[in-house]
Amino acid sequence: MNRTAWMALALLAAAGCQPRPVAESAPAVAEGPERVVEPSQLMADVEALASDGMEGRGAGTAGGLRAADFVERRFREVGLEGAFSGGFRQRVPLRDGGEGVNVVGRVTGTAHPGHVLLITAHFDHLGVRDGQVYNGADDNASGVAAMLAVAERLRERPPAHTVVFAGLDAEEQGLVGARVLAEAPPVPLADVLVVVNLDMVSRGPLWAAGTAHYPHLGAVLAGPPATAAGGTPRAEVQFGHDQGTGPDNWTGASDHVAFHRRGVPFVYLGVEDHADYHRPTDDPEQIDPAVFATAAAAIVRAVEALDGSHAALAAGR
Repeated sequence: MNRTAWMALALLAAAGCQPRPVAESAPAVAEGPERVVEPSQLMADVEALASDGMEGRGAGTAGGLRAADFVERRFREVGLEGAFSGGFRQRVPLRDGGEGVNVVGRVTGTAHPGHVLLITAHFDHLGVRDGQVYNGADDNASGVAAMLAVAERLRERPPAHTVVFAGLDAEEQGLVGARVLAEAPPVPLADVLVVVNLDMVSRGPLWAAGTAHYPHLGAVLAGPPATAAGGTPRAEVQFGHDQGTGPDNWTGASDHVAFHRRGVPFVYLGVEDHADYHRPTDDPEQIDPAVFATAAAAIVRAVEALDGSHAALAAGR
């Protein structure tokens, strides 16, 4: 996550929005998290991306390219097709003259194939600094793992809309991969009903930012209160972090802003900063698998709620 970007983009915050509660709940999870996602697979994906062998996944580095290879392999394993005519990959020219790569797959919708949900998660991190590997387990191996869990779920339950999954590079260098994708998307941006950006999702309460700008998304995600089956606590998401002009406003904090600036509605799912944020201690061992599974289940349910709300998404676009 690149939350230092908020200053330059603070004026994107919604003007004149009415105050609203920031602790509303997302749709209830009628199944326990382990029925919605596979916790062991979530952790296996995080451990692979956040291993020392990935060398911190710096954009344009050998470790970053190994991470891109991993994302493409997992996309193929879950049954995605390449989103571009040439396959899964999109070149990402970097500011220092190097080159990264976006990895983008898709699944075609069964009812509304011409309308798109775009799921994004950056796979790059900070690389190696002063001899220390910045593994970035939460930031953002967790977002990629959750994105893969959504893709797995949609393989079992095909979506109504076409869903494009984008593993983005060079977020930590200034949202470069997202800007490249927004400038040259595999589908027209006019067809994208919503961007769901996943960035740091494994540790602590999950927040949904963006509904102050796009209230119709909050209405879809909040849904009616309900009690989960079998006494299992429902997965919850809190709404907020998208108003005001300070660092608590995440409107410009991650890849979603490249699409927001072009008028594409977004919801950004993430956790608040923690002691390991942008430090070499952000390792898989710091993640509680049960907490992560609960968050990932909430993300899957959020995507399913959006996919099941065509009229609301189309009206909001």
